[in-house]
Amino acid sequence: MKARLPVCDLTTALARLGSNVELARDMLELFREDAPVYQSQLKGALANHDSSGVQHASHSLRGMLSMFGAEAAMQVAQRLEWMGRDGDLTAAEAQTEKLECEIVRFLKTVSAKLAKL
Repeated sequence: MKARLPVCDLTTALARLGSNVELARDMLELFREDAPVYQSQLKGALANHDSSGVQHASHSLRGMLSMFGAEAAMQVAQRLEWMGRDGDLTAAEAQTEKLECEIVRFLKTVSAKLAKL
């Protein structure tokens, strides 16, 4: 049975931020503001069959998710980034939908964890 990747690693994220919970909350708020912009760019790039745009938007999302160790979402974003790099968007729409689900799961999880701190 395949192990499920972590939704987020808040312990490591907090360590990176000097255990500053408020800074983590601020970073999450920035993610909430910026992620939809990149998700929209990703969808637009897909609609226009723009491999470079898919690569750029998914790379940006992966970078933002890495701050929180959101491995599950990062892996999907990385697959999309590679699809864009390779110019093969055949499965990109399905992966984009999966990424959206993983981002929602990440936001719920990290929000709940931060609320307890």
